[in-house]
Order: sequence, then C-alpha cells, then structure tokens
Amino acid sequence: MQKDLNIKKILIPFDFSETAELSLEHGIFMAKLMKAEVYLLHIVETTTFPSSIAHAFTGFEKKVEEASNENLKALADKLHAEHGISVQIITEVGKIYKRIVHVAKQAHIDIIIMGTHGAGGHSYIIGSNTTRVVQEAPCPVISVQTHAKKVGFTKIAVPIDDSAESRQKVNFALEIAKKYNSDVIVIGLMRNGNEDYQRKFKIKIEQVEKFLLDHGIHTEIIYKEGDDLSKGTLTSAEEIDADLVVIMTEQEPSITGLLMGSYATRVINGSKIPVMTVRPAEIDPDRLTVTF
Repeated sequence: MQKDLNIKKILIPFDFSETAELSLEHGIFMAKLMKAEVYLLHIVETTTFPSSIAHAFTGFEKKVEEASNENLKALADKLHAEHGISVQIITEVGKIYKRIVHVAKQAHIDIIIMGTHGAGGHSYIIGSNTTRVVQEAPCPVISVQTHAKKVGFTKIAVPIDDSAESRQKVNFALEIAKKYNSDVIVIGLMRNGNEDYQRKFKIKIEQVEKFLLDHGIHTEIIYKEGDDLSKGTLTSAEEIDADLVVIMTEQEPSITGLLMGSYATRVINGSKIPVMTVRPAEIDPDRLTVTF
C-alpha cells in the first residue's frame, strides 16, 4: 500500500539517454527541495539465448555491469560535489521494468522519475517498460518526456472526473505544490449530463478547490465537457500552460476495470509535460485526506 507523499528517496532509472538526463535534472531539483536521497539505477537487460552460449553472455553482462558502476560512480561523485546531494548507485541485470519495481520495493523508494522517450541507441525507458512500471510500482511515478526541458513545477494540472478514485490524487498534488510553491489548476472533467448531474459534479470540484485553498495553495477551476477524458486532460493542460499533470493509474474503473486504464496510458503517451501517476487505494472515496 502506498503511504503519504513524504519524499526522502528518489529512484531514477538511468540509461545515459537524453530523457534520462532530463529525469536526473528533475530528480536533483526535487532532492534539493525535499532534502532527499537520489538512487541512480542502471539495468543491463538480459537476453534469452540457447544454453550452449548463455554462459558467454553472462560474462559479457558482468563486464557491462562493472563498466556501468564505474560510470555511475563518477556521475554520483560529480552530483554530490556540485549539488551537495547524497547519491546511491545500483546496477541490476534482468528485465527492465521488473528490476525497477524490485529496487523500488527493496529500497523503500518514495517516488520514481523516469524518461519515456529516450534518445540515442541505448535508451530502454520507453513504451511498455514505462507502462509496466506505472502499473506495478509501490510508489508514485513521474514520467518525463523529451519535450520536458523545464525543471520545476509552477503550475500543476489536477484533472478530476466523477469516478470514485479520482480525488485521491489531490493530497499528492498538494504536497508537491507546497514544496514547489506551485499553483494548482483543478480540471473538472465533466461528462455530458443533465443539469442535476452537473450541479452535483461542480459541488465536488468546489470541495477540492476549498481543500487546496485551506492548505494555502493558490487554486483555480476550469471545466472541460466531453466523454474523452484523456483528450480533455491533455488539451486543458496545454491551454493553461501546466508543467505537471497528476493523474491516477485508473481514472475510468467503471469502463475498463483495469489497474492501468486506457485514460492513463493515453495521457502518459500523449503528454508533452511530465505526468505523475498515483495508484488508487481502497478507501472512502469522499475523503480527501488519504493515507496509503
């Protein structure tokens, strides 16, 4: 079960690609704000070969692992010298998403920051790996795209629909906003409905606004009507010039019934800014204060 967002350990899967570098920049910035420790993780991906030649590749992987540790050690020393942050280095051998999730659990990581569209020949943090990490990680995940050159969050988009889990993300957005001194824009994703539905929905959105205002966060509300929640989220985030979107891994439980729904997948794949995903908890959906 997830806990409250108290970030002391930040995991950054690092493959020396452009998006890994961007993820690292975000991680350094966050580590300074949160007084947190950074864990740099490089993964030597295993390849399945016939047993007759598997031993040779095991030896090759060992050499790659040793070289990776040397490169990570040099980077960690540089980061500590330049930024004064503590950096742990880890090299793992295995399936990409499995090792990321394993390390996150074993090291009790509070948040993962990872690239989604790596540049260059060696990038592995793409597509299905990101999806599986978001699905299975024991903590929130921030996915960083190649477009996300800006570091720091000044305007956070929090899309809220009428699903039971949707408002669980508010506490996480609140904690990020407090540390980053961010504004929060609550996006009311309102499905087409009658006046009574719209009235009740707006009351819920206004409750979210009040909760954030009561905690000292500058907050605004915008509404976006339509049945395509992912499109509404992406267009709204672009219109308000947000630099972080906070979503649940499953925004549409009544439609998909899956842990990683089509909504979250489309938002992560389509967003040009970082997306923070939070897994839902089994709690009273009408409570805003959530303990995971």
